[in-house]
Amino acid sequence: LVGSAAAYEAYLVDQQFAHPGYSGMVAQLAARPGSLIEKRPIEFTEYLILECLLEIDALDKHQRNKWKSLSELGIEPYEFDLKSIAQTEVNLVKAYWQEAYEWSYYDQVLAGLSYKTPTPSRAVRTQGIFCIDDRECSIRRHIETAHPSFESFGTPGHFAIEAYFQPEGSEQLTKICPAPLSPTHVIREKSVQQAKTKEFHFDPRAYGLVLGWILTHTYGFWSALKLAFSIFKPSMNKMAVSSNSHMHHDAILSIEQQDNEVTAAGMKVGFSIEEMQQAVENLLKSIGLTQQFGRLVYVISHGSSSANNTHYAGYDCGACSGRPGSVNARAFAFMANHPLVRQALKTRGLDIPDHTHFVPVLHDTSRDEFRYYDLNLLPSNALTQFKEDQLIFEEALHENALERSRRFVTSSSSRSSKVVHDQVKLRSVSLFEPRPELNHATNSLCIVGRRSFSRNLFFDRRSFLNSFDYKVDPAGNYLLGILNAVAPVCGGINLEYYFSRVDNQQLGAGTKLPHNVMGLIGVANGIDGDLRTGLPSQMIEVHDPYRLLVIVEHHPDVVLKTIQKNPATWEWFANEWVRIVAFDPDLKQMYILKNGVFEAYETLQKEVQKVQSMTAQFRKDHENLPIVELQTLAS
Repeated sequence: LVGSAAAYEAYLVDQQFAHPGYSGMVAQLAARPGSLIEKRPIEFTEYLILECLLEIDALDKHQRNKWKSLSELGIEPYEFDLKSIAQTEVNLVKAYWQEAYEWSYYDQVLAGLSYKTPTPSRAVRTQGIFCIDDRECSIRRHIETAHPSFESFGTPGHFAIEAYFQPEGSEQLTKICPAPLSPTHVIREKSVQQAKTKEFHFDPRAYGLVLGWILTHTYGFWSALKLAFSIFKPSMNKMAVSSNSHMHHDAILSIEQQDNEVTAAGMKVGFSIEEMQQAVENLLKSIGLTQQFGRLVYVISHGSSSANNTHYAGYDCGACSGRPGSVNARAFAFMANHPLVRQALKTRGLDIPDHTHFVPVLHDTSRDEFRYYDLNLLPSNALTQFKEDQLIFEEALHENALERSRRFVTSSSSRSSKVVHDQVKLRSVSLFEPRPELNHATNSLCIVGRRSFSRNLFFDRRSFLNSFDYKVDPAGNYLLGILNAVAPVCGGINLEYYFSRVDNQQLGAGTKLPHNVMGLIGVANGIDGDLRTGLPSQMIEVHDPYRLLVIVEHHPDVVLKTIQKNPATWEWFANEWVRIVAFDPDLKQMYILKNGVFEAYETLQKEVQKVQSMTAQFRKDHENLPIVELQTLAS
């Protein structure tokens, strides 16, 4: 094909970038063979050879075996080197505009954090541990508004549970921790006896010749009527994707290891007391929850429900490898409630009071619903408080749905929050709704610090929030683990939206309306051959392409030493794929990383606007809202 070894690399690069969907997918499957349910030996080199053979076949057919290689045709090879690309004046001007565009927003954020009213201390009655996900930013704010004695924390949504999950009746293991991790534990589901509705569509006999023909001409007509009816009155059905279906609500989970049980592959089933103690200690210390525990501590995971959505996996928890976090919430709550784990923690200086109880919860982010687990374990003397909290959470979910609805073209934010919430729930099960929720759209920030550092500021659902107390971690040991996750996970999400917004056809996936699922590994436009990369336009239409700004509440010298410890993490910040600012809690000064060192930064804006409530803005404004201080939270 080429005729000159000097041009092999350039040719193969051009060949594979002509269809990045399949070449990227094959490369990923070759690197992660466990991703396939049906195991196959996949090698990227074999894929390259196959494609070259197909090209030769095509040339033989169309040129009747009389064709010349590229070198014989006089085509000169070029050197493939991205570093050799010359900087032009046009690109330089674009870079300056991008800098100005980003800093016009960053400056507002840094001014808000610098000049906001200090958050007064409050007596803590109830606490919640949320995922750092930017979609949880607003629900935390609404709960804190309605529940002044509520204290919220943020941490990656796998809650320090590094494991695979094995549903009942399945041989497949699904990873429920960040993709780069390699778990050695399995949590198995053992469901209680339950009534199951029969769906003939999913009966293996329905694919046989006789029964298949009968069902097509009988049950098939009824299915068509149900489908037509669902257009006018949408409801959750077996074909929709529900965040609750990841794990049965009443399932018994093998969280604690019994008799050193292991799988055939040598993986541990459940965790030992020592392993559970370590997981709980690491998480609580990393977020700064080491004292003043509330009566109830809610461990709030998240997932998403939708119908007719080919990209639904991108709506669940990234820290759980694109799955709902319900298993993780239940596992962490079980560990934190375990008497032997608490005894072990006490010897480590972490004393969880006997009256404190952890409650696992799943937040459905498209429907704005909370689902509570293991309520049979709730102490009887905590039932009254739980019911009171439940009412507060429900009201906060109404308000959160109202805030989200201002971005939806087909929803009206002028009605009561409860009515709007009902409309939002219908969106999640509507067959003709391509935007059940906007997911991470508009994400632009990640704040790593105490909640008091940012509690009374309105970030318009744009910030990842990771709790961290520099007083608990003066040397930055826990901070290292946090930033090792923040850079690739939050930064990766941000760049995914950034590039998909900048060029949605080449770097994104275009509109999702014609997308078809191909082999359960990707989507393609209708019958087009290649897989689409990036995100569809329905997920990024309202996104502003800012690079993520990470703000860490700690001394700049500690932050610098911390991010330099791991070359993979340092690369993100040194190359400015992600921006980082350190806020010195003693000097009350912002420092920005430039050319490998932190330099003091003075904001252009010297004050932050104060408002009582944003509800009126939610009802009339569809665009991004400014950084303001909510006095209802500050009071």
